[in-house]
Amino acid sequence: MKLLEFKIREYHSYNWKTVDLNSDVCVFYSKNNSTGKTTLMRAILYTLGFSIPNTDFVRFEHYEFILELSHQDKHYTLMRKDQLLKINDTEFDLPVEQSAAHTFLFGIANAEILYNLLATIYFDQEKGWTLLNRGTIIGTNRFSIESFFRGLKNDESDESYEIVAKISALDKKIAQYNLMSNIAEYQMAINQADDSVIDYQTFDQELTAQIGEKELLLKEVEAELALVTDIIKSNKSFSDYIECRKIFVRNPIDDSPIPVNRETLFDYQDVTEINQVRRSMLVSRRNIIKKQLADLTSQQEKQVRLFNLPTLDEELTRRLANIQGISAVEVDSILKKLKKEKTDLTNALKSRTKTSNPWIHKAYEIICKYTQELNLSFDYKIDIFTHNLKGKSGDVLHKMVFAYRLAYIKLLSEKIGYALPIFCDSPSGREVEKDTIDIMLKILQRDFSEHQLIVASIFKYEDALSNARIIEMDGTLFNQQTMFDS
Repeated sequence: MKLLEFKIREYHSYNWKTVDLNSDVCVFYSKNNSTGKTTLMRAILYTLGFSIPNTDFVRFEHYEFILELSHQDKHYTLMRKDQLLKINDTEFDLPVEQSAAHTFLFGIANAEILYNLLATIYFDQEKGWTLLNRGTIIGTNRFSIESFFRGLKNDESDESYEIVAKISALDKKIAQYNLMSNIAEYQMAINQADDSVIDYQTFDQELTAQIGEKELLLKEVEAELALVTDIIKSNKSFSDYIECRKIFVRNPIDDSPIPVNRETLFDYQDVTEINQVRRSMLVSRRNIIKKQLADLTSQQEKQVRLFNLPTLDEELTRRLANIQGISAVEVDSILKKLKKEKTDLTNALKSRTKTSNPWIHKAYEIICKYTQELNLSFDYKIDIFTHNLKGKSGDVLHKMVFAYRLAYIKLLSEKIGYALPIFCDSPSGREVEKDTIDIMLKILQRDFSEHQLIVASIFKYEDALSNARIIEMDGTLFNQQTMFDS
């Protein structure tokens, strides 16, 4: 699979912004952070149908995306608009139909492979470089080495699938009994309250007043921000109109023509700069107030107890109080038994997963190969399903994770019969040296040349990557106004 072209536009805009991806190696580069590198990479994954969270200041639902790609001698056009994903002429409603969309696009039907797909091909800037064998990769997307190896084996006659079904059924029961436990707690609280009336006056008055002040201040700042933004837009529209008219005035000194434009309009540049600075200050102030308001609201919510839930309807409360036959003690007892049963089944499943699975041996060999090249000590007898990462941090941990992730990519490619793009967002922070990343990228280009490599970084990695398409980011790919919309 190879990505060819990516297009972006806001809903209300007619203009598409295009990124050429038709290269074996693409580097999203900028000297500084906060210029859209990570956002662009995530937007591409979002368009591929994955559940990708927004970045700090960009909401994907405000945009339309089009991704052109080639896959197994076929051309695909993907269009993503909020929850709608259109692949050629076939539409999918996300996230409900995510698995169906990915089966259609990637030709992968195994649910456990699909579950672990994103974590296999995507190195997230934060968690992706510390995700060894299980955990969260980004947002709600997780990886489980046990699930991954079951998917690779794909033996439906294996007892593991029966155990998975039992665990799934237990999860539903546990959820039901958790709900019953909550109802029982509500009942106890309601019955203990005087006259079964919920006291809504228990909020801290000072905290409530602070929230009110912040809300009022936020409205004032947002109103001023809207005014300044309108002024900037109006001034730009006026200057655009003047320049379009191609007006000239005569120089009173030598009678030469002087064009009327942004450069010659009196104080235009100064006023524009002042308004831009003013807007930036207002945006910063707004964000600070929002953070303060969120913190205050969080404090208030922590004070909310069963007696003072402002969103709890009184009729609902009355009905909950009248539900008979729910014993908190009995429910808790059943919950403990269900959770114990789930733990036992989970342990049995892990044991089954490790038994008679040839893919695990292949993983060992690949991990050993790359840990040796990265000058790491790796005992062949080590349990690759380990939870123990004690003593591993910084460069060592990142190298170990890299070796594991290369194994996953190799095994996935062997399983599905083709190469998917690899997305690498350079790790944030200072725990990993650039030289280490150089080595990793050289390995990727050397041993995974059939995969298209997409990298986001503040470095061009010219020494590590050959014939890379450098896509320099300047922060204008995503509209600045939308970036700050809440």
